[in-house]
Amino acid sequence: MRKIMTTLTVAMFFGAFTLNAQSLQIIPKAGNSLSKINIKGYDGEKFKGGFQGGVALNIAVGTSRFSVQPEINFTNKGMAYYIVDGITTEEFNINYLELPVLLKFNLGLAYINAGPSIALKLGNQKYPVAEFGSLKKIDFGMQFGGGLAIPVGMGKFIVDVRYYHGLMNISEFEGAEIKTRGIITTVGYAVPLGR
Repeated sequence: MRKIMTTLTVAMFFGAFTLNAQSLQIIPKAGNSLSKINIKGYDGEKFKGGFQGGVALNIAVGTSRFSVQPEINFTNKGMAYYIVDGITTEEFNINYLELPVLLKFNLGLAYINAGPSIALKLGNQKYPVAEFGSLKKIDFGMQFGGGLAIPVGMGKFIVDVRYYHGLMNISEFEGAEIKTRGIITTVGYAVPLGR
């Protein structure tokens, strides 16, 4: 199932570039991720802040209301967690190269979007609680959100807010269940490339 999801997302990502688009925009963007790792049977995890930045390509499909938006993003996920005393917290960071492919529905200045996302772990970070062991190199999930696209100059100023819901168990330890969650807020500028 995981291989099918991975293949489908990659195919959508690269297939988007072959569309005969009447409108094409490139969107450099950056912002903040508020992330958490959900661990089954453990209640010490808390949300932590991190950086997200990348570039999106927005491609109109059919009417002006629909578009496909593949992206390449660097994102910092992880969590804050309580250490032994139950009061002090520490942070655990995981860096990912994330490849979401979103279907976007435009509502004038506002829009909503949703789609699958594959995240490739960068580096060899291990989970700080030893009994959960190493983390898998790939995470798969869904993103849902919306935002504003405000005309400024020749392009549009973009404010985007999304919820990320990890669908994979990213723990390599048998019996453990660890999944990612997060809220991503970015700003960017959409530069038209098409006619």
